[in-house]
This record gives sequence, C-alpha cells and structure tokens, in this order.
Amino acid sequence: MTSNKTIVFVEIVGDSTPTMKKLNLENNLSNIRKELKKNINDMNILLFAIKVGQIFAKTEPDDENDTILNDIIFENSGSKFLYLMKNSNPSWKYLNEKCKLDFGRITSFDGIKEASSKAFKMRDCEFKPIDSKGYKKGRLEFKSEEDWMKKTNLFFGIDINVQNFIGLGLSIGKSKDENFKDEVNSTYVYTEIGKASLKFNKENLELTSHFSNDVKNAIKSKEHNKFREIIDKYGQFVPTEVILGGRVYFKGVKTLSENSTNKTKESSVNMNFGPPIARIGGNSSDSERKSDFYSFDHMKILGGSPPVDENFDEKVWNKSLEDYRTWDCIELKNPINIFKLLPDDIYKEAFKSIGKRILRTIVKDYEYRLDNPERYQIIELTDEESKIILNKDADCDIFATVVDDDENSKKVFFNCQILKNQNAKPSIIIHVIQKEPQKRICKLKIGIMIIGYDVDFNFINSNVSVELLVNNNYNFNDGLMANNLFLGIPVLEYFNHLNDSITIGHNFRELNNELIIEPFSYCSKKHCYHFSNLPQFSFYTIVIKNYSNIYESRILEYPKKDEIKFSDKCPKYISMYFSEADSYLPVFMNQKSEKVYLKHFCNKCEKCKQEPEYNIKLKTYSIL
Repeated sequence: MTSNKTIVFVEIVGDSTPTMKKLNLENNLSNIRKELKKNINDMNILLFAIKVGQIFAKTEPDDENDTILNDIIFENSGSKFLYLMKNSNPSWKYLNEKCKLDFGRITSFDGIKEASSKAFKMRDCEFKPIDSKGYKKGRLEFKSEEDWMKKTNLFFGIDINVQNFIGLGLSIGKSKDENFKDEVNSTYVYTEIGKASLKFNKENLELTSHFSNDVKNAIKSKEHNKFREIIDKYGQFVPTEVILGGRVYFKGVKTLSENSTNKTKESSVNMNFGPPIARIGGNSSDSERKSDFYSFDHMKILGGSPPVDENFDEKVWNKSLEDYRTWDCIELKNPINIFKLLPDDIYKEAFKSIGKRILRTIVKDYEYRLDNPERYQIIELTDEESKIILNKDADCDIFATVVDDDENSKKVFFNCQILKNQNAKPSIIIHVIQKEPQKRICKLKIGIMIIGYDVDFNFINSNVSVELLVNNNYNFNDGLMANNLFLGIPVLEYFNHLNDSITIGHNFRELNNELIIEPFSYCSKKHCYHFSNLPQFSFYTIVIKNYSNIYESRILEYPKKDEIKFSDKCPKYISMYFSEADSYLPVFMNQKSEKVYLKHFCNKCEKCKQEPEYNIKLKTYSIL
C-alpha cells in the first residue's frame, strides 16, 4: 500500500532548527494545522507563510480551508519546506486553549477552579481588544461573605446568576477556614490591565460526546447523585464573557499618608514580593507633593510575567503584558449553568429526571383586619417572588401556612387555601374563623413554599426531594408511610361570592398502608360544617422525602389537650394524622406565635355529644 504523504521540513521563521514531518500535500491547511498540533505546542499562535525571495508572506486564517499545502511549499535542492510565522496579533484560539475558556468552572474558597474534563468545544467567539480604559487602580472591599466569595472567584459585576453558583463553595470554604471572617474584613489595593474581551454563546459551542453520554446515563438512572458527579467532572457553569489581561493586588493594606519632599527619580514602582512587609510608592517628581504609601503582607498576580526575584517592578510587569501569551483571566461575566448549554430536549429531560424540589421558602409579614366583613383576604406574590413560578418549564405549585403573632387570641383561627387560575399566577386566600368580628389588627406571618422542577440545578446538592400528588386516596407500603412527610392544601380554580365564606380543611388518616384524605368545609356565615356538596377544588399533597433535619412528630390527646408549644416562632407546615378506624373529627389548626392550637367548631353534632378522646399525631415541617 502506497502512502500519499511526503517528507516535508517544517521551520518556524526565526528558529534555525527545522523538523521533519510526513504530510499530505493535497490536504488543506486546516487539516495540516491539526496534524502539526500533535508536535508543536504553540501552533495556535503560528501562521502558515510563503517564502517569496528573501521575505515571508503570511497566509490569513480564513483562507486555510481553501488552500492546500502544496500551494505554499517551498522547494530547494529537491527538498520541500513549510514555513510558519509567529502571529503578532492576539489569537483567541491560543488564549482559549491556554486559559481553558470553554471549560466549565466551579466556585471555591480558594478561587475559581477549572473542571477536569471539557463539556463543550468553542467553535467561534467575539474577540475584541480593550483600549486604555482597561487600565484601572482601586481598592477592593467586601460587603458580605457572599460578596467576598464572588470577588474571590473573579465576579466583580452585578449578575443575578452568580448567586446561584457561590453557595456550595462558600459553605465548604467556611468549614475549612477558621479565619474566614478576617478574610471578609480584609482590604486589597489592585492594579488591573484589561487587554481584551472574549464573548460567546450557546451557538458557538459544540457538545462533546463524553458530556452528552454522561448526562444521558444520569437521566436514565434518575439518581441526582449522578448529576453531582457530572458537576464535579465538568463544572457548574461556563462564563460566556471573559476579560483577559493582568491584575496584581495586595492584601492587608494600611494607608500611611505623609507629606514628603521627594527628590529622587524612580522610574517605576518597587516592592518586596512575598512575606516581608514592603512599601508601594508612585512615580515621583522634583516637586513637593503629598505621597501615599501602602504596607502589605500578601500579594497575588494574575497574568503578566512573574517577578524574577523578591522585588516586584510594576513597569516591567506592564511591559510583559504587551505579549498576549502572558494574559490570564482577570474577570468572569455572564455565567451559564452547564446543563442549560445542552440541546433543549436533553436539558429538559435532565431536570425532569431529578424530580421536583423545594425551590424557595418565603415568610411574609401581613396585617389582617378582623373587622373585614368579607371574612377573607387574598395575598398576592410580588413579581420577584413569583418569577420562578412564571417559568413554565419549572411547573411550580405553592403551599402556604399562616402564624398569628398574638398567642393570646385563641378564639381567632386562620386558614390557608390556594387560588390557581390557568391564566394568572397563584395567590393565597386567608380565611378567618371567629364567632364575632373584632375591631383589631392581627399581625400574621405567612409561610410560602414553592415547589417545582429545579431548572437551574441549584439544589443538586440537597437530598430533600418532593413528589406532588393530586388525588384524595393513596396506597403506600409501610416504609413510605413511616419515613416520609405528607403535606396537603386545597387548590381552587375560581373564587367568588358563592364560596368566599367557605373554609376548606382536611385531616389525614393512616390505615392499613393507606393514606386517606378527609376534606371538610366550614361556613363562616352560618357557623357550621359541611361534609358533602363541597365547593369545587383539587387537593394537592406533597410527599417530602429525606427531611429528617427539619421534622418532628407529637402525639396529642384531643380535647383533653388542645395545644402544643414549640421552641421558635417560625411558620411551620403541620399535618394531622388520625390512626384509628373510627377516629375522625374535623379539626382546624391554628399557629399562634410559639404554640399550635386545635379546634373543632361545633357543640351540636353526635361526636361532640359522645365526648370521645382522639389520639392525633402532628407532624411538622419547619419552613426555614
């Protein structure tokens, strides 16, 4: 079998030592470049050249697909030569490879970390040089732990997406470093030289087969731990805008202002590098002036050439940044979750395979006027609170609970229902049950739980998961009944004068591995219960799994005992369970500050006349 390859001597202009390589003369230059990359590390900063007499003419990268190797070969004494020239203009391909710009990243206490494996390959980008505005000097301070984490991980702008990525790194870092508060209270001075910006989007990225296969296998497994492993391997996010250049900053700075007359003519700033305390000064002049000097105990450099000894010369460092091969990432912007960069169909399969999660918990303060003749009030969510709900992919539902801060008002009961119209965001209906209207204002705390698909993968590290059920009767095995918490709430599709005075309550009954939901209603106008002809509603039950850290269970003998006291005032979701076959009583719960009261609003029914005792199990889930 004959080979189509020919011996070619490859020489970089300015380097007197050529290398021999067998290449196909009919291949285009794009394929030749791929072949040469196997042996030449800096191939991304080299251009193909044609020798014309004693000079060399470079070829444009855009022409490489349409030019074959034989077109630029130089022949001398029967030998074939291929010439390469160093590109004096910045090459985004070189910088992408050097700085791993298309790799995923993970936030950490020690700074941003690059993933070990590549999920995507960058095909194109928008690459722009930065003018003199890229030179900055300033002080870097921190407003909070989160702000410290953001800036340590090279996020300096205002970006709501960044908050989603810093939580894990912050929690890990705090557990490892006892001096974390000192870090947050520290101050830096810095010099920054931005040389270029690089931007790209989803369309500029090519999905790697390894990442695609790992995600598809995780989807099939339906185990959220598999997605954790993917993040560990491929990163949390990809920054879609990067500022390249250099930054040097100094920690532990104290300003020592002094009036001085400086007669020296220093040409640059000099300072000790490393542990010894040093002094930073500006360029001097022969005139009398006020000088600011800084002492410091730590320095870090991103980009540029490092000092050759313990002295840092800013002028030399600035000069080194004229060579784009010394640039580094100095700021990250517009991060996108690594799963959101997947094709839409795979992305949706991924978050649905994990199941629904508790996406957000909210506690709202609300003043309720008891003399309101309507006997109810509707609580709307703000635009910020309902933002995730309006994301159709998340398929969200809300649960609510209410606490009255006045624990002495035992005769006033509040109850929550959800109003969910198809064409509007859900809202919360708060009913009040009282014998006679009172002229006072109750200060309520309304707990709201939003559940849905975790489309941002923000809760991938949480073991708590939920399952939504819309029915009135369920069969479970012993393990599922014993080890999970069930919470329920009635959901109305419409609300008008026909049902505005009706409060819907419910009890759970555990019997023979069966969870039975027993709804009832109470009319606040007629002061009576209804067990049939209830208003039209759906009953939503969520099963909360792996919740042991925020759960407790109490047994209460009602009516002998009608209250339970907790150790805090935080709103809680509480479910009542009757466990005996004939044990059933329509009971409302009322959270009053640190206590929970139970009440059956009737003195006429047969159950009241019998005056039995009921063993009621209360299971509570803390909202915070």
